[in-house]
Amino acid sequence: MLGRIRQIAAELGAAMAELDPACFDGRSAGVLMEEFARIEHFGGAGKTLMARRVDDVRAFNPSQHRSAAHYLAKVSGTSVFAAEQTIRTSHEVGDLPATEAALRAGALSSVQAKEVAAAASADPSAESLLLSRASTDGIKGLKAEAARVIAAASTDENARYDCITRERTFRHWRDHDGSGRIDVRGPLDLTARVALALAPYEAALFAAAKDRDEPVNNAALMFDALVAMADASAGEMPKGSGPLPTVNVRIDHRAFVAGDTEPGEVCEIVGLGPIPVSVARRLADDAFLKAIITGVNVLTISHLGRTIPAHLRTALDELFPECAIEGCNVAWSLEIDHNQPFEARGPTALWNLNKLCRYHHQQKTRHDLRLVGEGTNKRLVPKAEWHPPDRITDRKRQGQPPRRRAFVAA
Repeated sequence: MLGRIRQIAAELGAAMAELDPACFDGRSAGVLMEEFARIEHFGGAGKTLMARRVDDVRAFNPSQHRSAAHYLAKVSGTSVFAAEQTIRTSHEVGDLPATEAALRAGALSSVQAKEVAAAASADPSAESLLLSRASTDGIKGLKAEAARVIAAASTDENARYDCITRERTFRHWRDHDGSGRIDVRGPLDLTARVALALAPYEAALFAAAKDRDEPVNNAALMFDALVAMADASAGEMPKGSGPLPTVNVRIDHRAFVAGDTEPGEVCEIVGLGPIPVSVARRLADDAFLKAIITGVNVLTISHLGRTIPAHLRTALDELFPECAIEGCNVAWSLEIDHNQPFEARGPTALWNLNKLCRYHHQQKTRHDLRLVGEGTNKRLVPKAEWHPPDRITDRKRQGQPPRRRAFVAA
């Protein structure tokens, strides 16, 4: 089976290399697009069905991927959230023969399969109806029917509430057009609590807008209220939570001075993505600045204690905008790690320091592992397989002075 699938994939790849859309008239272009959609259904079906097995046998390297969902997200180029949905659908389909048959036949897209499987798992008697709606309605109609089925099937409200609580999520990402997005999902009473907490800020902003005789956009006003609430609570951190959080902006010095970026230069919020230079300048008006410039060779800095000197900390921010483990890509709440532990006489020097997400930091510490590789393409290996690098060679290899780059911490 594996050889056959690989052959099909190779033949499809060869066909794609020869594909010239301009050679097709309107009718044949539409027919060919439908065939590609059918192929996409089959590919999604295969991925969904195999996801269950990958999850069951943990067919991934835990030193690189913290879960089957992270592995699936990496190999399929999707978000972890989407991969989690695929794995859940895979497990649900195993108990729904008609849905699995439709999936195997290419009659369901991945999105349709997710909706049908979730609702039919709540009420198996509705499976036939849901499959019928999938074949005749659009996604919106199918989602509405699935929601009705799930609501009608929920006899134990406490169990449903507990399930929603366990699956609560907060996601923050950069959209394709450069806008920031936040998605929050959880128990309705808790999301309502957050919404109600915005009310006094929204009321103050609304009154100010009316005083200025400005038009009011309620959705925009709620966004401004959320930002105002965040600003107001910024100085009220829980005891023992460490320093106040900062927004780190990485920008090339020339761009910061000139007011625009040239090819190869960056101006970005670390871990999120690009922003205009004008925004970075505005943030700098009431921020403290850190700059990486030529003149301080951080490769020669070593510290006898565990504390990370300011020069090293700034260099680590530049070298590790995300977790050092290849394919992890987590950019929030990173922790500085001594590759050779401090307790084992590992020096506080750049060659021995990395930034890791909490998961990989805990895994490295728990199993006494070491990091090998370069930059953010490293992997964890047993201690016996690791040898301290030749620091002289390492210094020569990395000795090129970094581009002059400013950090704006707002």
